Amino acid sequence: MPKIKTSKEEVLQKVVETIRKKGIANSSMNDLAKQCNIQKSHFYYYFENKERLIKEVLAMVNSYMTYNLNKTLEDASLDTSEKLKQIHQLIQKLFLQYDGGCVMANTALESAHANPVYFEEIRYFFENFIKGLKQLLSEKHTEEQSQYLAEQIVQDIEGGILLMRVYNDRKYLTNAIERMSHLILP
Repeated sequence: MPKIKTSKEEVLQKVVETIRKKGIANSSMNDLAKQCNIQKSHFYYYFENKERLIKEVLAMVNSYMTYNLNKTLEDASLDTSEKLKQIHQLIQKLFLQYDGGCVMANTALESAHANPVYFEEIRYFFENFIKGLKQLLSEKHTEEQSQYLAEQIVQDIEGGILLMRVYNDRKYLTNAIERMSHLILP
């Protein structure tokens, strides 16, 4: 029997796992309710519709990434190498801890042709990721070079996640992270 009471945060955590694995189109509200061990009607207590639910899931992931990335970058007690280690751990937690890769990239790919309603939150995620890497790169590169390299790193990591999923081999993401390290710490 489904649970009667659960918090909005618990619901979002469970939904992100399902969306990451199955995608939006393959995750019905019934599937999501079952994953959360709640009644379908309970979703509508927190979210007016599935679109609102997905937007809040993406906002939660975005908030988590931005907070942890900025916390690392702003920590004056850490040198660049230590910051890079913490960013590496953040990437592992976001993209390797659970099956399915990057929920932002998955959602972008899935909705690109059909419904770009989620693009604002997805862009924000990638802009913050690029901005954080650019900040680390700016210690040794011009602003223009830092921007270019930060974009290249994010593209490489996302490509690594994609190939990791296609070939079921973590080496693709591991290699992308290694290349990131070489660009930031030459």
